[in-house]
Amino acid sequence: MNKEDFNLDEMLECAVREKGAREYLQRVEARNRRRRRHWITASYSFAACLVLIAAGGWTIGHKTQVAGYAFDPVAGQMGGSEITALMQEKRIKEALVKIEDAREQLNREIDDPSSTDPDYLIQLEADRQELDLLSAVCAMRQGRYFKARRILKEIARNEGAYAEEAQSLLDSF
Repeated sequence: MNKEDFNLDEMLECAVREKGAREYLQRVEARNRRRRRHWITASYSFAACLVLIAAGGWTIGHKTQVAGYAFDPVAGQMGGSEITALMQEKRIKEALVKIEDAREQLNREIDDPSSTDPDYLIQLEADRQELDLLSAVCAMRQGRYFKARRILKEIARNEGAYAEEAQSLLDSF
């Protein structure tokens, strides 16, 4: 074998390797482009889903607030005019604190009643349901759809004194 044949063989071998390396790098680059395209598409899709979820959540919350403010609690209810006045003044957090205080006092009275009169115990239960209704309306006014819905469903299921009001509020949003 002469020197030219050796160079020719070596050059052919280098050309084949170079072509193989070039093809391999092109396949790798094509795969990387597909991956980048996939991640970009997935990112845009995820962002669009977040926008839709946020818009849907805002819509549900807004409808809940509108329904909550459409409901006008009667001033002579359990909380007296204090809770309903706070609700009317849109001081919902303070109203919720008053509702919880009244609920604690009512629970103590139910646990250890000062009277064993059945009508009195029925009235205590009605007062508890009224506090539940007021807290549901407060949750609605805060735009807390799921919490308000859970409370209202519980009131409507128990078919107590405020079942009709709870069902009408459930139907309103």
